[in-house]
Amino acid sequence: MSEIMVLFDENEKNWSWFMEHYEELVEKFDGEFVAIYQQRVVDHDKNLRSLMKRIRKKYPLSRVLVEFVSKEKLALIL
Repeated sequence: MSEIMVLFDENEKNWSWFMEHYEELVEKFDGEFVAIYQQRVVDHDKNLRSLMKRIRKKYPLSRVLVEFVSKEKLALIL
């Protein structure tokens, strides 16, 4: 399998895991960014910059999903 397909597959698995466990994540990490690697939360923080600084040191960024978790529905206005 090509490297691109491997990355796509890993990202798809992380995204699916994130969606399946969203309610649990909200209970633990409401209002925080979570970093998911190999279908598990490896770090979290309210400050995205701080989280990314730690993640860069420990994990390959191309394989980590970082998402914001919130009980409130958020809308991005461009």
